[in-house]
Amino acid sequence: MESIKFKKRFDDDFQAIPSIASKSINHGGRLSTAALAITLLLGAHSESTWAAAFDSNIVIRGSAEFDSSGSPADPVNATQAGSLTSIIAGSTSTTTLVGSTVTGPDPLSGTLSQIGDGFGINLSASGTGGTEPSGISPLFGDLTFSIENKSAVDSFVVNLQFHYSHQVEAIDTRELNDNGEFAHSQIAFFKADGSELVFSKVVSDTLFGNEKFIPSSPNTDIGSGIGGALSDVGTLLLSFLLNPGDLISFGDSNPDLFIFGGADSGRFSISASSLITVDSVTKQTNNTVPEPETLWLLAVGLVSVLTSKRRRNAFN
Repeated sequence: MESIKFKKRFDDDFQAIPSIASKSINHGGRLSTAALAITLLLGAHSESTWAAAFDSNIVIRGSAEFDSSGSPADPVNATQAGSLTSIIAGSTSTTTLVGSTVTGPDPLSGTLSQIGDGFGINLSASGTGGTEPSGISPLFGDLTFSIENKSAVDSFVVNLQFHYSHQVEAIDTRELNDNGEFAHSQIAFFKADGSELVFSKVVSDTLFGNEKFIPSSPNTDIGSGIGGALSDVGTLLLSFLLNPGDLISFGDSNPDLFIFGGADSGRFSISASSLITVDSVTKQTNNTVPEPETLWLLAVGLVSVLTSKRRRNAFN
């Protein structure tokens, strides 16, 4: 059993991205700062969680990494940055990306032990066009997760919170090379078998038009207009039932965060963040194997019943 609950949603288009300019590369597919975005997610997370060790029968491992298919490429007349975050036993560790330089462990991994522990990824980029194009190659982030129930008799429900936030903006001043400006951000979360649990996509495009897909309706494009600012922010509750011995794995060949952008004569900016944390671990069944004391009490009770029955028969 698994379920997804939408705890809160904020679908209004983002209107407060600072002016950051750019110029174009070919549109092949898909600004706040990295520190700001991940701080906002961690702040929202810390208000609603408290440190408490969960049942040791549940083993949760995970990791966050940059661009698992290879090293991040250098931006072209643009800036890009990012961070990986792990929260393990309530302690936070961070790996950073500036340009194509990664500082710290990549992947950042470990075994979670408390409510509120988890992993996060943040990516951001911006650029200004002009005499030369400005842009970034597709930049990826990947999350992996596994939940194992080591109990031989008990079932557990594990709830994970998936916090996400992304904003894009593309502004065109005049078109050069028939390419225009675009800013593309996609956030997703998959099970290891490829089944999709979360999908959100926002694209600001001054040439081909905007796109917006949200988790509550991932197959319907609700985007409109040409360029400008778009955003999607929310928190989802992912619920999983693990029977004795079950193992559930998350993460496959699909990127969990993906940003891509470029500008011709105008500008583009992108920021995307996700944070997955342990919300609760609840035991569903008790030990069904009788303890020795329980068996002894049952035996005494049975002997008493049989003795009473014999006495009644003898009396009759």
